[in-house]
Amino acid sequence: MSAGLLVAGGQEKFTEPDPILVEIFNYANTHNVKALEDLREKIKSKKDRVLNAAYSLSLYIASPERYKQQYVDDFPVDFNDLNDFFEQVEMKGLTPTFLYSIDAIGSIAEQGNEKAIEKVIIGVSLSDAGATELFCDAFMRLFDKQLQKTIRVLFRIDEGIRKRAYSCFEMMEGKEFKSLKEKVNRMKKGATDSEIKVIDEIDRYRQ
Repeated sequence: MSAGLLVAGGQEKFTEPDPILVEIFNYANTHNVKALEDLREKIKSKKDRVLNAAYSLSLYIASPERYKQQYVDDFPVDFNDLNDFFEQVEMKGLTPTFLYSIDAIGSIAEQGNEKAIEKVIIGVSLSDAGATELFCDAFMRLFDKQLQKTIRVLFRIDEGIRKRAYSCFEMMEGKEFKSLKEKVNRMKKGATDSEIKVIDEIDRYRQ
């Protein structure tokens, strides 16, 4: 990710964040929901997926329970959109903490929201560097918090994306991964054929 830096003549020049993004996150960080809602039509008229995702995040920051599902729905699942989102929002320091957006989608996933679980898994395959580590952390916590739903969502996802998510297991200690495999294998009793397929994939995975 470029981290919002433009290289010109050997010099790194920081690019200022988009004023509309500054505006919505100022409102978000002061929990000014009404001001954000008043911008809805203006944001919609831009027809910009990254701006739309940023707007949904700002609403979630301002009012998490009311706007949780909208944030999940609009979280990027396209490589370019996700990286543009990180560059234009996270790298500009607009969110409460660095890469807050990943922590947020992970937290919602831990509550059992299957669409959020799906987006965490997809995020692993679309991101790089520190962002991947955060997505992996969120993904692995799901095996403690939402094991059955995670297995179910894994089967629904494209096989290539699913298997790239398994690379997160490389971050685990050997004993920890062995314990995870044992936990997953205990699900086989009463599992569906699709769930067993995913369980077997995890069991066969070698670090």
